[in-house]
Amino acid sequence: MSNLLKRIIVALILGTLVVTALFIHPILLYIISLIWISLATIEFLHILSLKQIYINRFLIILLNLAIPTIFYFGGSRLIYVGLLFIVFTYSLYKQEQYYLVVPFSLFAIFYLGVLPSHLLFLKIWARAHGLSSFIVLFPVLFTWLNDTAAYGVGSWIGRHKLATKISPNKTIEGFIGSIIVSVLFSAIYLRAILPHMTAFVAVIIGLILSVAAQIGDLVESGFKRAVGIKDSSGILPGHGGFLDRVDSLLFTVPIFYYILLYFIAL
Repeated sequence: MSNLLKRIIVALILGTLVVTALFIHPILLYIISLIWISLATIEFLHILSLKQIYINRFLIILLNLAIPTIFYFGGSRLIYVGLLFIVFTYSLYKQEQYYLVVPFSLFAIFYLGVLPSHLLFLKIWARAHGLSSFIVLFPVLFTWLNDTAAYGVGSWIGRHKLATKISPNKTIEGFIGSIIVSVLFSAIYLRAILPHMTAFVAVIIGLILSVAAQIGDLVESGFKRAVGIKDSSGILPGHGGFLDRVDSLLFTVPIFYYILLYFIAL
């Protein structure tokens, strides 16, 4: 089986699973989120270990899973403070790496616990406000289209490097192309599902999310570049790892969520 065929098959399976989860009861999205967070956290901690930064895998996975769980089933916000207390307490046992364990543990919790949970936040919020699941699908489709446009345009006419030291293959032309395509998509899609939203607002949202998607991609690329690897893992044939597939989504979904909260509140 060719790599392209494997890539297409994996994409179809993942795409079908995610879209299905977005359109039915939130419990399925919650379960998928738990699985993804666990696997992506393992991948990220492996990247850190290549730089001799060792953090208890079980502890961070448990703390990351607690974030969407507390939100989904309800619980006091003080529990989140307790999670931070656990991190600092654990770090005391790693005295020789305390200055590394604390910041990287907190980053791992924010990056792979807080940020990915926002897709579940968005799903439940949209459901509570009687909004179509197509609003939840928007940042997923948007990010996929943005990444595809950046790659396509960059491969076609890309000449000037965007961030050579972090991601040598990314180009300024690809970046601009992704913005143009994404802004057009945002204007059409958001106006269709939110008729009261002006075209100007939809365009601005598209612009903000397109830049956010590129930053999300570069953040993960920076970690991989630092340890000399191309993918976070090879578990998904033709796609790399679970973290590779959603590095941009980790930024676009939360930003879109808070933009919607502000927009609806107006």
